[in-house]
Amino acid sequence: MRIMDNSPIDVPAVGKLVTEQYAVGQFADCCLYLLPSNAKAIASKAKEAFEWLFESSDRSSYVNRYDFEALENMPALDNHPTLNSAIEEAKCSFIMPLYTPHQSSKQYLLVHSEDEDLRRSFALMVYTSERISKHSVKELIRQYALNETDAFCNMFDETVDFNRFLKNYIVNKASTAVHPSFGMRPSMPTIRKALDIEGDVTFRKKSEMIDRMKENILKYRKTKDTKADAELSYILDGIDVETLLTFLSKLPKPQIEKFCDVANPQKQAEESKMTFEVKYVGASDSLDSTDGKYRLFLQKDLDQIQVHFKRKDTFVLYLIYLIDKLRNETVDSIEIKNMKNQFIQLYEETYPGDDGCSRFDSMVKRVDEKGNPRQAQIKHCYADIRESVGDACEKMREPSAPFVLRDAHDHLFVLKEKIKIDENLLKLYC
Repeated sequence: MRIMDNSPIDVPAVGKLVTEQYAVGQFADCCLYLLPSNAKAIASKAKEAFEWLFESSDRSSYVNRYDFEALENMPALDNHPTLNSAIEEAKCSFIMPLYTPHQSSKQYLLVHSEDEDLRRSFALMVYTSERISKHSVKELIRQYALNETDAFCNMFDETVDFNRFLKNYIVNKASTAVHPSFGMRPSMPTIRKALDIEGDVTFRKKSEMIDRMKENILKYRKTKDTKADAELSYILDGIDVETLLTFLSKLPKPQIEKFCDVANPQKQAEESKMTFEVKYVGASDSLDSTDGKYRLFLQKDLDQIQVHFKRKDTFVLYLIYLIDKLRNETVDSIEIKNMKNQFIQLYEETYPGDDGCSRFDSMVKRVDEKGNPRQAQIKHCYADIRESVGDACEKMREPSAPFVLRDAHDHLFVLKEKIKIDENLLKLYC
């Protein structure tokens, strides 16, 4: 492994760095993606090499939390031409989005690796990712220190010479800084205690926290209120919370309002011109079994695109969320395990001849016929939603955040007036 710490930060230890104007919504930071053109040939060896890397090292020593995923299909990159061209030119087999909080643009590490080089390639990719993330956090803190010198120094009660402070303290601070994607998310028991919440933080509770974001920032800024701190930590847990809270507490009110608008998926949904329509199209597609009698279309101005889900149960699951949003003035997390009758009726109407009951059981069951633990298929459905709906949003040049589901506790932010569903399906849903 080459030691790169004194080399230019834009020179990776392996592969090629590509910068895009903004992120690809379907990619998560620091997830090592095996591209579909190579997936079948080396998927198992790549997974084994990835697990070996972290079994043989101390995860707590990393700034970032890393994950691995073999893509079945390539996400649409219509709105990311630089990255799309670079992937084709480099003939890369792996891509990793990097965590760089100091810049608004997004960096991707592209690598081509053969079977025998996987362990070395992965080690160098992680090394490059760690080095760039540490540099980025350092730059973020340094920018703030230079712009708000007195406040920053007072904040840490430092009286040392400022140049030495920048050289020693900030570099040390950056090297140990951890953002929540590393696996050190704000402690949920602590948050529940501060917020007097029992059980899960549901979609409705999360939405209420988002609505209180401005109030909480101003409250935290004035009094360091512990409840405001807990809510902000939960909502902003995808960012370096400690740094961001420090920034936000110094912002004037107009900038706080602007930030809340940018960070709020509800606001994005309100500004979106896209509509969601589930149409009756007749017979199922003989070439694509997931395209049934009813299909989901996204429309914006004169453009329309069909969402092609990879699983039949995913389409019906997403349909349940759309109907729930359309039917109710307020929505909260859905207990899908209690929606068996609705699922079966919608499934069998969409896919005549298929057994909706067995499909539902397979989707939610956590044990096999012998009573052994198994992974419920619904996890793959949510992943399919993120990929399939995210792809369609990408092609429509719309943000995907308001329209995808991260997990079972989430819901859709799409406005009910922008949802149209065939009446025959609505009559079945009861």
